[in-house]
Amino acid sequence: MLSETFSVIRKNWTMYAVVVGCLVGLGVLDDFSGRRSSGGATFFVWSYVAMCVQGAIIHSTTFNDVGKRMGFGKTLPYFLKTIALILSAVIVCLPVFVLFPLTPGDDLLPISLLAFICIVFVAYALLMALLGTWPASGIAGIGTSFASAFRRGVSQFLPTFGRLIAAIFLPLLLTLLLVIGASELEKSPSLISGNSAYALTLLVSAVAAFAQAVSVSYSAIVLAHVYLAGQPNAGRSATMPA
Repeated sequence: MLSETFSVIRKNWTMYAVVVGCLVGLGVLDDFSGRRSSGGATFFVWSYVAMCVQGAIIHSTTFNDVGKRMGFGKTLPYFLKTIALILSAVIVCLPVFVLFPLTPGDDLLPISLLAFICIVFVAYALLMALLGTWPASGIAGIGTSFASAFRRGVSQFLPTFGRLIAAIFLPLLLTLLLVIGASELEKSPSLISGNSAYALTLLVSAVAAFAQAVSVSYSAIVLAHVYLAGQPNAGRSATMPA
């Protein structure tokens, strides 16, 4: 499915270029304002990308046609279902606060925060593996019930969960390595200074955004194939390639 992911990105490269550029721009605005207020916009962008990818796979069509097919009537429910799954993952992980309390000023705060984030991501992958076809079902309008999504998820749970875990954590690892590498370079004045340091930050942000785009697109394709496998009459027939 990775080759299919890059094929989708290649065919719609202008949209991905705009998405990466917008996310880098939002990051710059956050840095200048000193706030982190772009979370909602980022969620909207990635949800829209996922919806376009799944629509293109389910209907075997282009991103432009997906937008025409969906309209506001189908787009809003897609976002609401996605939000519901994310909130469910966070709620499920709330007991983790007892084990890893996020106390301001605590020396262990970074470790606790990292542990909590990782557990939330694992919980999110579990929920998406089981119920991730629920938002996608609205694209085709067939098998849209919660029970139908659960049935599809259970039938292919293990391979789906494994793919989603890889899609979530590999880009995060890449981003972490890029940030560490950039930090090391910025400690060497002979290599980077002034405008070049700022350019490096923008480059790292762009690469991280593209890695996230690959992650979101790959996850969307995985779930689209799970949906089609469970609802073969909803679109073109599909298998679960490695």
